[in-house]
Amino acid sequence: MKRKIKPGQLLIISYALVDLVGTLLLFLPVASTGPTTLLQAWFTATSALTVTGLTVVTTASHWTLFGQTVILVLMQIGGLGVMVLTAIILAMLGMKIQLGHRYMVAQDRNYFDLSGVVRLVRDIVLLTLILESIGAFLMALLLPEVWEKGSLQGAFFIVFHAVSAFNGAGFDLTGHSLEPFALHTGFILVVIVLILLGSLGYVVLQEIFLARRSWRRLSLHSRLVLSVTAIITLTGALFYFLSAHKGGLAGLSSADQAVLSLFQATTRTAGFTTLPVSGWSEPFILLMVIMMFIGASPGSVGGGIKTTTFGTVLLAIWAIVRSKKEVVIFEREIEPDSVTKAFTVVVIAGLLVSVSTLTLMVTEGLSFLPVLFEVVSAMATVGLSMGITRELSDFGQVLIGLLMFVGRIGILSVIIVLAGKDKRRLHYMKEDILIG
Repeated sequence: MKRKIKPGQLLIISYALVDLVGTLLLFLPVASTGPTTLLQAWFTATSALTVTGLTVVTTASHWTLFGQTVILVLMQIGGLGVMVLTAIILAMLGMKIQLGHRYMVAQDRNYFDLSGVVRLVRDIVLLTLILESIGAFLMALLLPEVWEKGSLQGAFFIVFHAVSAFNGAGFDLTGHSLEPFALHTGFILVVIVLILLGSLGYVVLQEIFLARRSWRRLSLHSRLVLSVTAIITLTGALFYFLSAHKGGLAGLSSADQAVLSLFQATTRTAGFTTLPVSGWSEPFILLMVIMMFIGASPGSVGGGIKTTTFGTVLLAIWAIVRSKKEVVIFEREIEPDSVTKAFTVVVIAGLLVSVSTLTLMVTEGLSFLPVLFEVVSAMATVGLSMGITRELSDFGQVLIGLLMFVGRIGILSVIIVLAGKDKRRLHYMKEDILIG
């Protein structure tokens, strides 16, 4: 009897196959300027497909135009989602999108139901191309020096970074992230907007740009996403400004200080840097670990436990403190199942980070904070690093690569696939235990 593959398992297999194709393409001699190991090709392909941005070789110098194009395509596929891309191809071929595929699209994009999946696919592609195009156009105007090396090279540079920013990938073609453009205020603001829009999730973008709903008519999901995103971003920006205005920001104008502070908080989902991580204060590095762990929003290009999960857990704790059974916000009650899922994701993610950090500390002989930073950055598909990625052994790089993969698929999706269904019909007697 053949075992039927579940949609969640097929989702993981699909990402693995695309990852394999990307790896083989990057392993080709034409993709790099020098020798490339299979591990380097796999790590780079995984980082691009999971829109993370951690690298073991310099993207600008190690990969040829062909290799960089492969990375660009993988970033776009990773941002759109493999299932969305498949649905697009089926639609272009005039083939019907079956129920099973709609389910996988919904699971891949954390969508609510199956009824609007086809419209969601259309909107995802439309919004992605429009927002990336606008971002690229503004970048081209605000960064005239990129055209000095020729029109084709300048256009590729602009498109690469627009796609990388919107999809929160953090790959760059400078070799020093966005640090050479740190004082190009207009360009940095465009990058900030692209990162923030990409981190909100397509459900939110649909309601804002396509449905054009007012704040009161937005869904509870969208209002919670926007509220938590704004609070985390502004808190991070203020904290960085207070910790660095006499350090890394010293001597800059007030406008540059404000923009760069906002950028440091925004890059928690993207992995770009305008000021080196080595110049960050230790308290801000710890805060960044927390912000990366929270990550982006459901259905977005980013990883982490997600903003709605974090918000739901805080609201649930506040309800418990007040001896309330209902978790309420904006005059709406959050479903108990959603609250349970939120706590489950936080606990599993915390355990995954803890075990991975401990494992790398033992096997690599590195100190706690850099390893924790690297692990959370990988799991949340961020791409920021304290400079230890290339120091890791083969085992360490494989572990980081697997964390990136899990972060892109989604912790809850992986849990569902691994857990399966509980077929037990027997129920046991209930008994209280002491808590706390």
